[in-house]
Amino acid sequence: MSAGFKIWNPLHIEYLNANPHFGAALVTAGIFVAGGVAYRLTTSSSKSSKQALEKVEDEDLVPSEKVGLRNIFESIGEFVQGLAKDIMGHDYPKFLPMILFIFTWVLVSNLMGTIPGIGAPTIDINTTLSMGLFVFIYYNFKGFRTSGFKYLEHFTGHLHGVLLFCFGWLMFPLELISHSLRPLTLGIRLRTNIFADHAVFDIISGLTQDLAHFMEAKLGFVGKVLGFLTASAAPIPLVLLGIIFCCVQALVFTLLTSVYISIATSHEDH
Repeated sequence: MSAGFKIWNPLHIEYLNANPHFGAALVTAGIFVAGGVAYRLTTSSSKSSKQALEKVEDEDLVPSEKVGLRNIFESIGEFVQGLAKDIMGHDYPKFLPMILFIFTWVLVSNLMGTIPGIGAPTIDINTTLSMGLFVFIYYNFKGFRTSGFKYLEHFTGHLHGVLLFCFGWLMFPLELISHSLRPLTLGIRLRTNIFADHAVFDIISGLTQDLAHFMEAKLGFVGKVLGFLTASAAPIPLVLLGIIFCCVQALVFTLLTSVYISIATSHEDH
């Protein structure tokens, strides 16, 4: 995938050339900012004064049938909202902005790999481990903020009394190791899956190129034309499958994050 990181080469910035995943992450962040500004502009016209809102007809509140930026953002928001509500219950609104950010960030980062000259930031283990560490810090912070020092009961299996005295010394290190492995498993899982997806694409693309050269060598001009068509058409279904795969991986990362937050902020009596 290193061949995909070329869009910033004309800038001659040594750090970006040596760390292409960071350059791809900057592009992703730029897309986030541009998307936020564009969404703000598309919705600003609908947020007028109270007097103007009183004059709005019911038909004006119905979303447009055309597929636009606002429709896409709102569809993603509704999907993530439903996911968070199913996992977290009535407490989901407190964590929805973060869950929505994590989903869109992972999704856009994954999809960057389908754009020539950029590449996916999530193909680098440093990026995915950083994301896993961020989730780890966030859900533990929310756990302490919600329950205070009672949050430490999560590390003892919620044992009390004699059971805590007898088995607490065993449960605490086991739970500590389990929690410590969560950012590693989040990061390694995401990076491995994205790397495997791109590796399969590169292998099949290379095979189609070899087939195109073979057809050209054996059939001349006709083989050259057929080889060109084959090499051009073969990656299309792979790219479509890759887009679906990127969406699934973003969903899995968000799903696990939601579960961790839900467990950390839940109470024993729930």
